Amino acid sequence: MRICVCIKEVPDSDIPSNKLQIDNQSKKILPVENISNIVNGFDLNAVELALRFSENFEESSVTIISVGNNLTSDVIKKPLAMGADELITCEDPSIEKMDIKGIAKVLSKMILKTGPYDIIFCGRHASDFDNASVPFGISEFLSIPLVNIVKNIKKIDKKIIIERIITDGFQKVESKMPLVVTTGNQVGDPRYPTLKGIMEASKKQIKKILLEELELEQNDIKPKVKIEEIYFPENENNVEIIEGNSNKEKAINLITKLKAEGVI
Repeated sequence: MRICVCIKEVPDSDIPSNKLQIDNQSKKILPVENISNIVNGFDLNAVELALRFSENFEESSVTIISVGNNLTSDVIKKPLAMGADELITCEDPSIEKMDIKGIAKVLSKMILKTGPYDIIFCGRHASDFDNASVPFGISEFLSIPLVNIVKNIKKIDKKIIIERIITDGFQKVESKMPLVVTTGNQVGDPRYPTLKGIMEASKKQIKKILLEELELEQNDIKPKVKIEEIYFPENENNVEIIEGNSNKEKAINLITKLKAEGVI
């Protein structure tokens, strides 16, 4: 069983906005201080599900794939420390200017070049721009099915049985391989890397593919979407304290206020 997981290096979503700044020229969000990036949280969930699935087979391998520019080695090696077998990257300054279609195209070409893979795992979306579109682009370019927001996956005979999250519960579906699977925190917390895993990951070399090796046409990666503006949303809500000598009086004053505002 050959498994691939696509991951992305992103700014830490727990960093408060006052520790970030917007570069209006490059349309990027940058940390004010020397704060390191992280692997996108949902991508780590995808790594966890992929590793959990791979443990059911005597012969299996989990390959991590990532694209970007100046990727942080210690950051993107975390899936290796968790138990993945190899890490393959494509780094190029032009990747920063690509839109979601270009990124999906590059990932698809990397998958074709390093595969074939039976299942491709992805996080349901990245925490930086929340586009949630790249996995669907990979599915489209590779002409294989996609199952979104997966909680559990197992193989019975030649079929893949998938349990996915829907609005009002769960849904079980069957699929043939190859396919793309997206997931998030519904699979549970990613496993913590062990000391042995961290030491082994530090010894593994990152396999790098040059962008020109992927035989892409310029039109394939030319941005179709233009980002006009990036900004931090401003909270203009006003808080008003409802006064009263008792809870009953406060409730009456609140209802009176809501009626006056036309809320009720």
